[in-house]
Amino acid sequence: MRNVLIIIKKELKRFFTDRRMLLALFLPGIVIYLVYSLMGNFIGGAVSTDKNYCYQIGVVESSEDLDFVFERVSLKNEKVEFSDVETAKESFSNGDVDLVIYYQKGHSGSMDSYEIFYNSADVKSTTAYAEFAPILSAISAEITPIFILSATDVATEEDVSMYVMKMVLPMLIMTMLLSGCLAVAPESIAGEKERGTIATLLITPIKRSYIAIGKVIALSITALSSAIVSFFGLVLSIPKLASSAGGMQMSLNFNFSFLDYLGLFIVILFTVMCFTIILSIISTIAKSVKEASSYALPVMILVMIVGLSGMLVGETVNEFLCLIPIYNTVQCISAVFSKNLTALMVALTVISDLVFIVVGVVVMAKLFNSERVMFSK
Repeated sequence: MRNVLIIIKKELKRFFTDRRMLLALFLPGIVIYLVYSLMGNFIGGAVSTDKNYCYQIGVVESSEDLDFVFERVSLKNEKVEFSDVETAKESFSNGDVDLVIYYQKGHSGSMDSYEIFYNSADVKSTTAYAEFAPILSAISAEITPIFILSATDVATEEDVSMYVMKMVLPMLIMTMLLSGCLAVAPESIAGEKERGTIATLLITPIKRSYIAIGKVIALSITALSSAIVSFFGLVLSIPKLASSAGGMQMSLNFNFSFLDYLGLFIVILFTVMCFTIILSIISTIAKSVKEASSYALPVMILVMIVGLSGMLVGETVNEFLCLIPIYNTVQCISAVFSKNLTALMVALTVISDLVFIVVGVVVMAKLFNSERVMFSK
């Protein structure tokens, strides 16, 4: 155990005293915050209009019903009347009006009708349509009696927030965790092989299996610190990004319990160790940092696909799927935001990940004992 601690201290000292390594560790979190915040501001500006903007609503053949509609809408607007439809359409195409409402009075026994012209690619036109269409629809139903379906949305702001988070966050968290591991794992082993310093470490009177274990633990601690910074960067940027999603203000008051946070932390901890052991094996096999990074690319793609499965499975949260390493992380994160995380899910995740890690350490120890692998050029 003492020899393992020596390796851990050596690795941690090297990681946290190297400015370039620190930059590689913590830069992703900073970049996530800046990029997502800028995206939120950009999208927010693209999908919203000035509150003081006066919408120009073109009207052909006005009626008393339309006057009632204009009284009911909350948007600031100005009615622009046209004598015929073609002139109104031309004005709409030129951008002079944001919406055109055509009232056609029935002739020869036909019923009165309304027709709306709007541009779904234009934010102002879409906003005006969303305001006028429901009221016009209600009026049309009164003029031409039909069966009206009344629907009530009982979803709260928190429910919507939870749903979006559990769809998006699994992939983002998985990617962040793997990025933290990628920042240090190739350099830790393949980098030493490339520089030739691994030979000095291997001739010390420390078992090579202890060296492998020490490196895995040190890499896990370092990668977890990077993941924590990235996670906080994501959390801080989510309000800006979420507030631009169709104007929806998402509540971050999820009322998580201490056990939810503890379970999520344990899952993240073991996931980082799984990623670390995978990348450490790749780094041990590789002859250089560049080669290790190229070998890690398929792993990155696979992890992103697994993370996206959170969007595909939706509400499906199966406790026994937690026996599958890496994928169990997606299940647990989705369960946290569904408020369905159980102690059994965390226990199964820990057990399966622990078995995976032990097997990985054994494989890595065997690779360390291979002269051909460790000293290949």
